[in-house]
Amino acid sequence: MEPIPSYDDLVWLFEGEPTYPDAADERPADSRHGWRSPWPYMSVTFRAVRAGYEIELDIEPAYEQVRLRLRAAAGGPDLVRLDLTGVCTGGLDRAHGHELLRVDFPTMHRLPRCGCG
Repeated sequence: MEPIPSYDDLVWLFEGEPTYPDAADERPADSRHGWRSPWPYMSVTFRAVRAGYEIELDIEPAYEQVRLRLRAAAGGPDLVRLDLTGVCTGGLDRAHGHELLRVDFPTMHRLPRCGCG
């Protein structure tokens, strides 16, 4: 992903530090520059509860992968699950008093040709 979402913007949006699924235990990091690889070369999971819904964002910027899940309650069944690959950029847009998490994909002229005709 280039540009990658700002780590600080994501911490601000989700109102907390992420967890690290690759860690032996999934406790939040003491510091984003601790023993774990520096952003963006790691997999992180941000979680927040808003208006009774749990929002979960798994992001791996170096692999251009994003997973977004929405549940009606913490630990409940998924209402929405998006597994996105080939994400070229991402970020946080703050406009008109709202926050918008944005992911972008390559435009059609930048997509690789499949070689089939």
